Amino acid sequence: MSQLKRLQSQRDDPISCIIEPSKILGGLYLGNMEAASDPYTLSQHQIKAILTVCPQSIPSSTKIKLNFYHQCMADDEDSYQISKHFDETFRFIEASRRSTNVLVHCQMGISRSAVIVLAYLVKKELMGAREALEYVEKRRTIIFPNNGFLRQLGAFERQVFNDLINESNCNKKTGSPKHVEREYKQRQFDDEFETKMLRLKESNKQPQYQYEYNLTKSNVYRKQENTLFSNFYYKHY
Repeated sequence: MSQLKRLQSQRDDPISCIIEPSKILGGLYLGNMEAASDPYTLSQHQIKAILTVCPQSIPSSTKIKLNFYHQCMADDEDSYQISKHFDETFRFIEASRRSTNVLVHCQMGISRSAVIVLAYLVKKELMGAREALEYVEKRRTIIFPNNGFLRQLGAFERQVFNDLINESNCNKKTGSPKHVEREYKQRQFDDEFETKMLRLKESNKQPQYQYEYNLTKSNVYRKQENTLFSNFYYKHY
């Protein structure tokens, strides 16, 4: 199959499983309008809850067969404040997964519905925004939220972790604020570390530093206050 045909095949893929169903919770699926409107696809994946993230709606004949349905009239524009839907969609997905599999979709399953799923993972699994993006991309390679949505997702990530830190101030059972903050910063640093190391390897401009690639993330993070990593990185760029 040619590269063009393979990309076209991926773009036409109507549905992707993001979280597999378990004995406790239903699975989470991401797809397009075609998947949400097809009774066979919904039956095949045992989906009884649909979250629509676009002005267009699924057929009424499909809605009446569902246990749960919710729609957000979201536009796929950089300026659209899709973050106002993050909390309501999180509650819908959480409630629905207690009894069935959930499909989140928009017109193509690429931007609007993708960022809703990303926001859900940030809040549910406490993933960093970049970590969530990489996680979903492995399962649905065609996702491509617009830049405005990604900026809002980054702000939402900071809000989620700041809320967690504030909560831990009031409830020591969730861990100390320093512990929560360190885990958050470590996760952010790990993401940056992987990206910068990959770029450094690919450049192959300084072979004499090849042995440096074996530096562990923990060591670099621990010495970050001494600017070891920044000096090492900016030396080559």
